[in-house]
Amino acid sequence: MEPRVIKTDEQYRRYLQAVEDLAADDPPADSSEGARLELLAKLVEDYEKVRYPFSQPDPVDSILFRMEQQGLRQKDIADILGGKNRASEILARKRPLTLPMIRALYEHLEIPPALLIREPRSAYGAEELPKPAELPAPLLVKRGWVDSDEAIPGLIRRLFTPAGSPIFLRHTLMFGTSARTNRLHVRLWLARVREVADSRTYLHGRFRPADLNEDLIRYVSRLSWMDKGPRLAQEFLEERGIAVVIEPHLPATHLDGAAMLGRNNAPVIGLTLREDRLDNFWFTLIHELVHAWRHLGGEQYRAIADENIDKHRSEDDKVEREANERTAEILIPRSIGKRSAAFMNPTSEAIRALAAELQVSPAIVAGRIRYERQNYALFAKLVGYRQARLAFPEVRWG
Repeated sequence: MEPRVIKTDEQYRRYLQAVEDLAADDPPADSSEGARLELLAKLVEDYEKVRYPFSQPDPVDSILFRMEQQGLRQKDIADILGGKNRASEILARKRPLTLPMIRALYEHLEIPPALLIREPRSAYGAEELPKPAELPAPLLVKRGWVDSDEAIPGLIRRLFTPAGSPIFLRHTLMFGTSARTNRLHVRLWLARVREVADSRTYLHGRFRPADLNEDLIRYVSRLSWMDKGPRLAQEFLEERGIAVVIEPHLPATHLDGAAMLGRNNAPVIGLTLREDRLDNFWFTLIHELVHAWRHLGGEQYRAIADENIDKHRSEDDKVEREANERTAEILIPRSIGKRSAAFMNPTSEAIRALAAELQVSPAIVAGRIRYERQNYALFAKLVGYRQARLAFPEVRWG
């Protein structure tokens, strides 16, 4: 593979794997392989700065995050880093990692070398955090995030500095964004959703990865047929340790939902109900569950957020494309939908008949027809306008 400027996510993933493979071999810095490692790492880092504008984790963030995942304390990794004093200096960002340390961290904690060979940042300082004036303080007070404007600095420290915060996760993928998206507000919203999920201590320990599969997601979609379906879906998922947090979007964002991993490494689904339509609620919920099932965890992504989900179902990225395709198939199997009267000659009666056959909300069928025909004036009475938020009266929608 001849090193070139990275232009696609597919190319990026190949280069990232090459960096990890080379780093694991620990080549001498003055060797040809050492020079190749340095070049590939630089190309990967340059691409990440453009493609993933969220702050990337430095080596210390990566170590702290893995410690959080595995419930380790500093003393538990002291031997890996050469003793208590040296471990303390490294976690305080006063001493860089050596190649033997990187190898040991990879072997014992399975931290990818590509994360450990980055230049460490200095210790967090006030200049690295958002300024209180950059946050929509009156809105955050109104929604109950804080009691007063004076509490905003504490909120910033709480949401933006923990090692496991989405801001410092390996990758946060964003789909559907535009140049007008306020990325600070996206980061703030992601961190808030994760904080709310982590505060639900009754969920801790419930999640079993084997439970999150297509059968479970398909069952959730069938709850749309029930009265109070959105609330039932939230309760069903939380019984299985998957937090579902309803948090309205922030200004200058068009977030519909996100999937991420909480501090206990269980999935967290965040929904904004920005559109307040049942068809949008169910597509977004199932879409984020597919992300959690197929794309989060291990060495894959730690958080995936979706803006304008109604308008961006044709993303070229294979991660989003898979989520869109599987969501569509789970909600309305193509083999059934395409030969139904509802799709060939749509009427309200045909839509309700197909919904009854599939045991899903008529809003889901009507929403799919509107999307495929790119005519959002169709069947407006069937998509459940102003019904999604009614299921969550405790949410402050200000």
